[in-house]
Amino acid sequence: MRGRAVGRSDGVGAWAGLTRRLSPYVDLAVGLVAAALSVTSLVTNDVAAIDPRLHPADAWSVAATAVAGLSLAWRRSRPAGSFAVFLGGCLVVTLTWHYIGLLSVLLLVSLYSLAAHGRRRDGVAGLAVGLAIFVGLALLDVPDLGASDLLQACALLIAAWALGDAIRSRRTQQAERLRVAEQEAVTARELAARAVVEERLRIARELHDVVAHSMSLIAVQAGVGGHVIRSDVAAAERSLDIIAETSRRALTQTRWMLGLLRADDVDPAAPPMSTIGDLDSLVEGVREAGVDASLTVAGHARTLDLAVELAVYRVVQESLTNVLKHSGASRARVRVTYVQDGVDVEVSDQGRGAPRVPGAGASGGHGLAGLRERVRLLGGVLDYGAVDGAGFRVSAHLPSSLEAVS
Repeated sequence: MRGRAVGRSDGVGAWAGLTRRLSPYVDLAVGLVAAALSVTSLVTNDVAAIDPRLHPADAWSVAATAVAGLSLAWRRSRPAGSFAVFLGGCLVVTLTWHYIGLLSVLLLVSLYSLAAHGRRRDGVAGLAVGLAIFVGLALLDVPDLGASDLLQACALLIAAWALGDAIRSRRTQQAERLRVAEQEAVTARELAARAVVEERLRIARELHDVVAHSMSLIAVQAGVGGHVIRSDVAAAERSLDIIAETSRRALTQTRWMLGLLRADDVDPAAPPMSTIGDLDSLVEGVREAGVDASLTVAGHARTLDLAVELAVYRVVQESLTNVLKHSGASRARVRVTYVQDGVDVEVSDQGRGAPRVPGAGASGGHGLAGLRERVRLLGGVLDYGAVDGAGFRVSAHLPSSLEAVS
C-alpha cells in the first residue's frame, strides 16, 4: 500500500512539473490563436451588413486587433499588463469605427484572467474600468453598441469578474491550507524529534543508575573476596563469579547506550529503578483512580536485565496513563508474559483510544513515540493502535538480556 501511495504521489508531482514547464508555450499558443481568429473575424465579416457606419478593415485596425489577441499569451504571467494591452487594442479598433468582432468575447477572457491570476484590487479596478468604457462608448454612440447591448455587456463583464475572483479566492484558500499543513507537519516532526531526544536522555540517566549499582556491587564483592580469599576459598570464588557476571551485564548495557550522554540534573534522592515486581502497586494506583485495572503475569518468571525490566515498567506506566487521561475507559488489562527469548507486554482498554497527535503515527501521542524508541534501543519492538474501532492496545516484545541482541 505504501509503495503504491508513493508511486501515485510521484506521478502527480511529475505531472504538475510537466504542466508548469509547458504552461508558457500553451499560453503563447492561446495568444496566437486568439490573434489569428480575431483578425480573421475583422477581415472576413461584411461590416456594412452589421452596421453601415463601420469602416472596412485597414492596417491600423488589423494591427490593433492582432496585438490585443496576442496579449492573452501573458494573461496568467502578467494579468494586469495583458488586460491593459487588450483593452487598449479594443479601444483603438472601436474608436476608429472598425468592427471589434471576436475581441468583444475575448475581453471576458482577459477580465476573467485578471481577476483569477492577479491581485484582487487589480481585478476590481479592471471591472470598473471596463464598465466605465462601455458606458462611455454607448454615450458616444459607437457602431454595434446599443442600449440592450450595453446592459448585456455589463452583465457579462460582472459575471466574468465574479467567476475569476471566486477561483482566485479558492486558490488562495488552498494555498493557505497547504501552508498551514506544511507548518503543522514541521512542528509535528520537531515535537517527535524532541520526544525521542528526551527519551534518550531519560535512558541515559537510568543507565547511569544501572552502572552505578553494578559498580557498587562489584566493589562490595571484591572487598568480600579479598577478605576471605585465604580463609574461605569457595566464598572468594563466589564473589569472583558475581563480579564477572555483574561486569558483563554492565558492559553490555554500556555498549548499547554508547553515544548517549547523561544529563547533569539527576536527582540524587531519586527512588530506585522500577521493575516488573513494581507493577502490582502501579496497577493498584490506577484501580484506586477509578479504572478497573487487572494484572496478569504468565510464563516462567526469571531475572531480566534491569534496563529491560525498567522498559517493561515504563510501557505499562505510559499506557495506563493514557487510559486515565484520554481513553475514558472503565476497564484496562495488563498482561506480562515471559517467553523463551524475552518478555511480552500488552496493555488494552475498551475506551475511545489515545488522542491523535500530528506526526505521532496512526494513533497515540509523543509519549508512545518515545517508548517505541526506548524499546528499539533495547532490541525490542513496540506497536500501538485502535482495536476494531473500539479501545486501544499497546504491545511490546523485549529480549530478556541485552547480550542476546548484541
